Amino acid sequence: MVPACPGQEGEGKVVPRIGLLCDRDEEKAEIIHTIEMLAARKGLECFVCSLEQVTAEWKDITCVMLDWQDRDRAFRYAETLWSREQAMLIIYVAYKVEDIVAALGMPFFHIVRRFGLEEDLEAAFRKLDKVRLSAADRIYFTRSGQTMLIPSREILYLESEHHEIRLHLAAEVFTIKENLSQCEERLKGRGFVRIYRSFLVNMYHIRCLEKENALLDNGERLYVSRRRYPEAKLIFENYIRHLDFI
Repeated sequence: MVPACPGQEGEGKVVPRIGLLCDRDEEKAEIIHTIEMLAARKGLECFVCSLEQVTAEWKDITCVMLDWQDRDRAFRYAETLWSREQAMLIIYVAYKVEDIVAALGMPFFHIVRRFGLEEDLEAAFRKLDKVRLSAADRIYFTRSGQTMLIPSREILYLESEHHEIRLHLAAEVFTIKENLSQCEERLKGRGFVRIYRSFLVNMYHIRCLEKENALLDNGERLYVSRRRYPEAKLIFENYIRHLDFI
């Protein structure tokens, strides 16, 4: 069964959250039923969120399904969503052939026909699952009010300095609005290790870990605290053992 509210992520599993924006209760109930049926058929678990939950929890939404009979209104709302979240995936429900033709000029993730809802929605979810797999190693960060999706391997390390967090990439460095402990919790299980109170490092880019410093593959050396070294060494050695699976 698909609850009408966001759920929690299972251990090691990302549960898709679908934001359903529909202007008619009867249509909404049918769409939720179809999603439940498809989820049960595929052995999936997902959560359908209301309009209020979509606007309040952007980062937790996998995609938005937009079902409004008024095409112009639907398109305007889609543009509003994209202006807030440029990477937002929107599945548009088309009622007429003209709606499909008009929607082709919009950057919708997928277009489903109202009269072929089950078949088209199943195809949309297959496409969504492929996108989720390719994006599974991407991480959300907020920069100057905009959300960015960054592949984890592009991150060298995160540095805390003067109450700011600097995200060091191979090509640039920019500031994000979070503290290092929050980042460490979010990056848990993604190959990062805390070597000092100011450094959270991507082990993929560590060439050599020593008692006093970590040498990165770009030539930088970062300080390793004595207190953190034993634990960091164990984590790094375990990471190396599994490199052939990464």
